[in-house]
Amino acid sequence: MNKKRLPLTLTAALISAAILLPVAPHTASAAASDASVIAFITASLEQKKPTFVLNMSLSQFARVNRLLDSAAVKSGPYTRYTLDRIQTRAKINGSKASVTFSALYLESKQQADYVIAQAKATLKTLIKPGMSQDEKVKVIHDYIVTRLAYDESLTRYSAYEGLTQGTTVCQGYTLLGYRMLTLAGIETRIVEGDADGISHVWNKIKLDGRWYNLDMTWDDPTPDQKNEVSYTYYLVNDKTLDRNHNWKKTNVPAAVSDYRSLLAKKAETSSQHRNLLDAIGGEMTTTTASLQTKVLAAIDNQTAQLEVMHDFGSLSPKSQLDRIMKACLDTPVSEVNFAYKVASNGTAIIRFSFTY
Repeated sequence: MNKKRLPLTLTAALISAAILLPVAPHTASAAASDASVIAFITASLEQKKPTFVLNMSLSQFARVNRLLDSAAVKSGPYTRYTLDRIQTRAKINGSKASVTFSALYLESKQQADYVIAQAKATLKTLIKPGMSQDEKVKVIHDYIVTRLAYDESLTRYSAYEGLTQGTTVCQGYTLLGYRMLTLAGIETRIVEGDADGISHVWNKIKLDGRWYNLDMTWDDPTPDQKNEVSYTYYLVNDKTLDRNHNWKKTNVPAAVSDYRSLLAKKAETSSQHRNLLDAIGGEMTTTTASLQTKVLAAIDNQTAQLEVMHDFGSLSPKSQLDRIMKACLDTPVSEVNFAYKVASNGTAIIRFSFTY
C-alpha cells in the first residue's frame, strides 16, 4: 500500500529570522533568564496565542531562534505538531528588546478544543465497561481508520480537518490518535521520520510495559475503501517497521516485542483476548515451516477455510507457497486454493480454502 505524503510542517524549519522593526504597543512580560523566555513561549504556544510580547535582553534576542526551538521541543506533542510557523518583530531600546511573536497554527484554540470534545464524546461510545487496554487500542485504531480518508490533495494536515472534512494526511491521523489514545489512558508518543522516502509521522504506544508502533495512516487503504481496516502496521515492532520506515532511534523508546505472540499467550486462557487476536488476523507465522504446520493442521481437522497472517520478509512468496502446496499432496485434501496480497513491509494475510 503505497501512499504519497506531503513533508511535515514542523516548527524548526519555519521559524522566521527576527527582524528589527518598530512594533505597536502590547502588554509585555519581562524575561530575566533564558529559562524564563523558554517557559513563557512554551506556555503561550500551549494556549495557542496568535500574538504575544516578551521583553528581553539584546543577548537573548540574538539567540531568539534557538530559544524558540527549545520552547517548541518543550511543548506537548499535540501543540508541537499543530504549530505551523512563528514570526518575530522587535523594538530595540538601549540594551533591551521588546519582541512580538506572531504564531500560526494548523488548529486554532477553538478547533483544538473541538477535537478534544469530539474525542471524549466518541470514546464514551467506543469504550465499554471491562474493556482491556488492548481492546481500547483496537477500537480507537478502527474508528480512526474508518472515520478518516487519506487526503490525496495533500492540503489538510490536522485532526480538526479530519473530523470536520473527513480527510487529512498522516499528521492528522497521528494527532487524532495521540489525542484519543491519551484520553483513554494509553501512553502515546508521536514518531517522526519517513516511509518509502517520504516524510511521515505515526504513533508509538505502550501496553503492558512494552512499546509498539501503530501506523493508522498505512492501515487505511488508499484510495479510500469505506469500512476497510488493515492490521499490517498494527502494534508492530521496530524490526518489522524498519523495512519501509526510517526514523532517528535516539530519544524514542524501542519496540522489540512481538505483540501477536504475546496476545496469543493471553488468548490461551482468555476468550476475550482470543476474539481480539482473531479480529486482527491471528498470530503471525514467520517461517515456511510454521505456516506449513498451520495449513496441515487445518487439513487434519477438515477445515474448509483458513486465514493466516504470515511474514514473508524478503523471501519469495511463490517459493514458500509452492513448498506448502507440495506438502498438501500427501494429505486427504483434493483441492487447495489461496489468495494473498503482500504489504510493503513483507507481511500478508493468506486466505486458504480446502476441498475434500
